[in-house]
Amino acid sequence: MFTKLVDTLNNGYRIIENRPFMPLTIEQIGEQISTPWGIAKLYSFCHYYEQNGDLIQDPEMCFFMIDNRQGFTADFDKVRIAPYSFRQANVGIYEESVRMESNSLTKFHRPMQQSHTEFANQWLGNIQQQGFLNK
Repeated sequence: MFTKLVDTLNNGYRIIENRPFMPLTIEQIGEQISTPWGIAKLYSFCHYYEQNGDLIQDPEMCFFMIDNRQGFTADFDKVRIAPYSFRQANVGIYEESVRMESNSLTKFHRPMQQSHTEFANQWLGNIQQQGFLNK
C-alpha cells in the first residue's frame, strides 16, 4: 500500500482529499540516504488541520524507503520501508527512532522504532480502509 501511494506522487508531492477525513499529504523530503540495506529516499505521510493559522500534524510519520524494484513496480520483495519519526503536534509529541547524520542512518532506538512500526502498520491500514488508495 505504501509503495502504491508513493508511486502516485507528482514532483514528489501529493494531497489526497477524501471527505469526511482529513486530507492525506505525502511528500518526498529527502534522497540519497545511505542505509545498511541500500540508498533510501525519505517520505512524510501526514494529516494536517489548521488552528489559528498554523498547520497542525495529526499525525505525521516520516519513513525511509529503499526501492530496488528497477521498473517492475509489483516486485515488492525488493522494497524496504521503515518509519523513523512520529509527530502528533496537538499534544506536543515528536519522536525520532532513527538518527541521520551526513545523509546516513547512524543510530536506531529499537524499542521506539518497533512502536513506530506498529503504529504505522495500523495507521496505513486505516488509510487503506478509509479509501485513500481509490482517490
